[in-house]
Amino acid sequence: MPDALYILGVVAATSCVVYTAGRRRGMRAGLLPPALRRAIRCVGVGLLFWGGNVAVGAAVALLVRGLGLGFIWLYVNTDVSVLVLSALQALAFEAWRVEHERERAASASRADDPPGSPAAPGPEHESPHRVKGAKR
Repeated sequence: MPDALYILGVVAATSCVVYTAGRRRGMRAGLLPPALRRAIRCVGVGLLFWGGNVAVGAAVALLVRGLGLGFIWLYVNTDVSVLVLSALQALAFEAWRVEHERERAASASRADDPPGSPAAPGPEHESPHRVKGAKR
């Protein structure tokens, strides 16, 4: 059996197990396509980070060589740790981007609310849990 087919089989098996476990926990199957789109976007961002990290690393290595400050092997930039760290950069960036989008959506919905409505923050809407006389 070719190695690639074996790896695809292992990944397919674990994917089926996780899908079954998710469905048993009540996760809707209809939420899987948007989740896959987010995962693909995250992989793309990870590849962009990886390419950028390899390019910057190669440029720094060549600069160090050119300035006579030492010798850095170019292949060091293709170490698996660069790929793993690039994936972590992508996860952090995507989480940050999603939080930004949520914040923008929340502020847009608050802007649509009439002044004084319960969802609108501000002096006209005081929290029922706020202690009278407490400083803001």
